[in-house]
Amino acid sequence: MQSNTTVTSPIHLHATAASPHPITGWQVYLDSTNVYTGPATGTIDTYVNASNGSHKLTATAWDSTGAFSSQVSQVTVASAAKFTVQVTAPVVNSTSSSPMHVHATASSSYAITGWQVYLDSANVYTGPATGTIDAYVSASQGSHQLTVSAWDASGGYASQALQANVTAPSSLPTPPSTASVFSSIDQMTTGWNSCATAACAGGTGAGAYWQAFNQGSPSLDGRSMEIYHDGSWGNALWWHSMGAKNSATNLLWDFYVQLDSASVNAAQALEYDAYQFVGGYNYMIGTECNYAAGVWDTWSEAGGYWLHTNIPCKKFAPGTWHHIQWYMTTNHTNHTYTYKTLVLDGVAYNLNQTQSAKYLAWGDNIGAQWQLDVNASGTGFHEWVDKATLTVW
Repeated sequence: MQSNTTVTSPIHLHATAASPHPITGWQVYLDSTNVYTGPATGTIDTYVNASNGSHKLTATAWDSTGAFSSQVSQVTVASAAKFTVQVTAPVVNSTSSSPMHVHATASSSYAITGWQVYLDSANVYTGPATGTIDAYVSASQGSHQLTVSAWDASGGYASQALQANVTAPSSLPTPPSTASVFSSIDQMTTGWNSCATAACAGGTGAGAYWQAFNQGSPSLDGRSMEIYHDGSWGNALWWHSMGAKNSATNLLWDFYVQLDSASVNAAQALEYDAYQFVGGYNYMIGTECNYAAGVWDTWSEAGGYWLHTNIPCKKFAPGTWHHIQWYMTTNHTNHTYTYKTLVLDGVAYNLNQTQSAKYLAWGDNIGAQWQLDVNASGTGFHEWVDKATLTVW
């Protein structure tokens, strides 16, 4: 504790005495009252209760010769801020799908040292020493009591408990029999375009890149598509158009991807886009697993920027096929498109985020594209794509 500071009660007092003779005792005075008598040690570490306001704190030590020395400190005592936990997601008595999004903030006069989240009576999350947590917890369908607790450096804790309801994960729509199905896009060996320029794929446009078809390993059906970037600072994009489908307003995009260990660590982001061009308007329904931020991003075509979502996206497990399914809709009257639902490895996330299309006067078309964004390591990386299907109606 330093002089002329504002503290909370009890006041933490730490003092050290130095003398050529043994220290025989201590006394501490708060204003004119003796509030502590200490042992024959060179250091004391204690706490002193005090009312709010300005006080004079005097610490005095004696040695074996009867000599003493004192230090006087002027302190102001203020009430400690109430230790609280505020849960902003889920909302009390709200209904959401699993995994349940949990966002909470703790406020205390002391540093936050940890978190725990309980679903009914089970500890389902242990959090770090930060003032805020943003996590997802799996939960079965039905009503649950969610308790979110934080601890601080004083050993105290605060909690908020609430009732939360979990629905079954949203199922993707079943396309009608009249839907147009573009299956095994990864096996279409002709009709592809690619680029690595800054104007097309972002980044600096540097680096070599290539695409290979009919890869037997790794593969789910014996014929995967492999894309590669050499790791030079830049990005590479591959796309395939399937022709105009102007009447379609529903897009269901389904595919699998895999990376090896080196590639997982070399990626900045993995981008997957479906698009529809109608009447000159560009409905670029862009999505990416943003490794740097740890979340899925969506593309604002009208704004020309990426938006973070609350959907987590950790680095994909290497050597494993990951199943990605996106359901999106377009509105050609209002010139908008909506990210409806993402299902990642069987876990559904409802987004329902609407963005505006942009008029670019491009010809009518519909299609899908994959992009590799490299990080600063300069390491080349591969991605394999299999069983890619775009269904529109």
